[in-house]
Amino acid sequence: MKKNIVGMVVAVLAFLSLGQITTASAQTLEAIREQQEQTQDEIDSLQKEVNTVLEEVSVLSTELAELDVEIEEKLEEIGQTESEVAAQEEIVEARMEQAKQRLQSLQLNESTQNIVLTILESESLSDLFNRALVIMRLTDAGNQQLELAEEEVQVLVALQEELETAQQELEERRELAASQKEVFDGKVSELQALIRDNQSQLTELIEREAVEEARIEEARRVAREEAARAAAQKEEEERAARAAARAEAEQQTEVSVSSSINSSAQAAEQNSSNSSSSNSSSSNNSSSNVNSNSNSNSSTAPAPAPAEPEKSSGRTLRVQATGYSTKQPNLSTHTATGIDLRINPRVIAVDPSVIPLGSMVEVEGMGVYIAGDTGGAIRGNIIDIHFQTVGEALSWGRRSVTIRVLD
Repeated sequence: MKKNIVGMVVAVLAFLSLGQITTASAQTLEAIREQQEQTQDEIDSLQKEVNTVLEEVSVLSTELAELDVEIEEKLEEIGQTESEVAAQEEIVEARMEQAKQRLQSLQLNESTQNIVLTILESESLSDLFNRALVIMRLTDAGNQQLELAEEEVQVLVALQEELETAQQELEERRELAASQKEVFDGKVSELQALIRDNQSQLTELIEREAVEEARIEEARRVAREEAARAAAQKEEEERAARAAARAEAEQQTEVSVSSSINSSAQAAEQNSSNSSSSNSSSSNNSSSNVNSNSNSNSSTAPAPAPAEPEKSSGRTLRVQATGYSTKQPNLSTHTATGIDLRINPRVIAVDPSVIPLGSMVEVEGMGVYIAGDTGGAIRGNIIDIHFQTVGEALSWGRRSVTIRVLD
């Protein structure tokens, strides 16, 4: 009876131990999975922020290109105005030389005396004023032309100063936009580093989850073996108790039927045969139970850590670009580097041997994208540009564009 109680206690303890291990491990697994969800949410949030910053970088890149064009135009206007100023100054100098020569001619020529005689020969006071006015107009004509030429020079000089001021303002705006773009580029790099850290943490959590699941399975296996051993021991004890009871009953029968020695001998022989049969059966059953409880476990290999993206080289390339959208049939919503295109759509697929994964790439006329995906048909100077709609991707089609891998 005591042995039966011990067997039952062992079985109960085994089941309780299995329950405790399973409960604790389940709580650990739940905590790991919650951390996985939090890490994935953080990655999604960072990808959204990267997309927002990339849009701002694209706007600044467009503004810088427009400012460069305006500055070039202003420089051309300044150069043209300088040429006009120089030409007008030559005209002024020529007219001044003409006036100088005219004055010298008047001083040396007898026509001056003729002018005086013309005035003195006036018939009346009115005729005198008219003749003097004509002479003054003839004399002042050259001076007026000279003054007009000088005024034109002043106008052109003022225009040149305005153009130079406008150029300076454009240079200041360009410098401000360039500094802002540099800040945003740094922010994108920081966000990408955070995303890589979170992806590494997510990989570690997945490995921990696999290890914890293997530990739970091992604990369950050990508990099942303990329970099976306890059950086998209990069954063996019950068989031994039954055999002892039969032997005792046979002994009582032998005493009560002592009148016949032959009958007692036959009964003793029968009891011995039954006891031997019982012991053989007990041994066979015990061996069968022990063999049925052996099994093996498999180990889970940890997932490889994600490769660190190389740094961009700042090169300019001419590539063939094809449009695609994650909303097209049979296309995944996630890239080869784990970017969710529904959250951060500004992604291009590249050949990693040409453009390192994780690089920021400025696409001509489109802005800045992340090199975050690959493709079987993308080899060499070929890229795929992701669009949010299928219509935009089909409208883009396939084009030859210039890209710049940003530092």
